[in-house]
Amino acid sequence: MASRASVVMYYDLVSPYSFMGFKLFNKIRHQWSGVDVSFKPMLLGGVMNAVKNEPLFKFPSKKNHMVADLDRISVVTGVPFNFPAEFPVLTVLPMRVLTALQIHEADKYEQCIDKLFDEYFVHGHNISKAEVIQAALTPIFSQDPSPLAKVQSYLQFASDPQIKQVFKENTEEAVAKGAYGAPTFLVKKVGSSEEMLFFGSDRLEMIAAMLGMPYPGLINIKNMAAGSQPKL
Repeated sequence: MASRASVVMYYDLVSPYSFMGFKLFNKIRHQWSGVDVSFKPMLLGGVMNAVKNEPLFKFPSKKNHMVADLDRISVVTGVPFNFPAEFPVLTVLPMRVLTALQIHEADKYEQCIDKLFDEYFVHGHNISKAEVIQAALTPIFSQDPSPLAKVQSYLQFASDPQIKQVFKENTEEAVAKGAYGAPTFLVKKVGSSEEMLFFGSDRLEMIAAMLGMPYPGLINIKNMAAGSQPKL
């Protein structure tokens, strides 16, 4: 039985709905006292292949709707969003970097996720390139004696067999738990061993209801800074 409620979000930087889910969840999660939150990097392509799912961008009508839908979410919630000209891109490198950061730099890990999401879905930079990752993350380590060297070390970690294995296991774990896309949330109530799966960035209200936590609604989310007090 779980002594505390928990929410695990499986994500991939290539997923625009993971971007929205991460941004919106972080606007409200700090008001959910007693809920443990974690973000697990996975390879979305690996998940899709494993379950024989097809990405939306392969179908023009679905892709057109996806872009329009994300633009509407951006307007309603106030989350800046620009669909990148280069889409999709390979995210194995940045996702392995984030896997290493989660293990070795936990206090900066979520800030790095946020920055790389912005690089791609706000600024349109190709995050598959090492130089883009380096430029994006170096300022986060400005207090380090050598910020550039620090980020370069994590880029090198992406080739480390242990990091590769952890990333592979995260992806396999997501599939085993029922994931078929991103973002996938696994939610557990206090006192329960059951994990409830929720798919998509639009499931936060349902997750809040299941956990008995506040949800401010999209109108109020637009007026909230990340981690601020919701106006209920």
